[in-house]
Amino acid sequence: SEVKQANAKTPAKGDKPIETVKKTATVRVDTEKLDALMNLVAELVINKTRLAQIGSEYNLQELSETLSHVDRVTSDLQAVVTKARMVPIETVFSRFPRMVRDLAKDLGKDIDLVIQGKETELDRTVIDEIGDPLVHLIRNSVDHGVEKPEIRTQNGKNSTGTILLKAEHEGNSVVITIKDDGKGINEEVMLKKALEKGLVTEEEAEKMTKEDKIKLIFASGFSTAEKISDVSGRGVGMDVVRTKIEALN
Repeated sequence: SEVKQANAKTPAKGDKPIETVKKTATVRVDTEKLDALMNLVAELVINKTRLAQIGSEYNLQELSETLSHVDRVTSDLQAVVTKARMVPIETVFSRFPRMVRDLAKDLGKDIDLVIQGKETELDRTVIDEIGDPLVHLIRNSVDHGVEKPEIRTQNGKNSTGTILLKAEHEGNSVVITIKDDGKGINEEVMLKKALEKGLVTEEEAEKMTKEDKIKLIFASGFSTAEKISDVSGRGVGMDVVRTKIEALN
């Protein structure tokens, strides 16, 4: 039998160069497996620290040198596992443009949703849980924050309202901001509604600061809507947001 070796030849003048297409392979991994892997890495870090103490106690030079290498490998492994759990927040943000457009149309408002930092990455667990709180906050901005076009025009504003949805890194945390250029929060209206609903007493109201009054928005059952609708008035929203965010730490 004859074995032939094919040599890659240099393209002749006029020939198109052969392009090598790099394929990106991805694998779906259950988050429970990633959690188990993270726990194993944590165990590894703990035992590495213990070994370092033993090496120091018995002055074992060779062990100390090996452990310095293990330390680097363990740190790299921890970083890789952490990164494997990260997902761009765009997967959550992508649902909001249509939601805002439909909701604004139903309420007779003109609203422009501006999204920034959608490439910011968050842990998969947070990504799965953060969607509902953001829905409540954005719906609140659309319904309570941004005024109708005619009212905005009367107040010298652009008839189209703007809601900003932004994610950004701040130290080791990711900050998500929802901001609108609507009428803002009138803390005295908030307090009046809270008194009507019996959420606070007259005595408590007298001691409240401006910030305390604004925080009434998070009280369970609180709503400033005049009538109950599909969008608001049911007293469900901001309390759900607070509970969920605190649960996520």
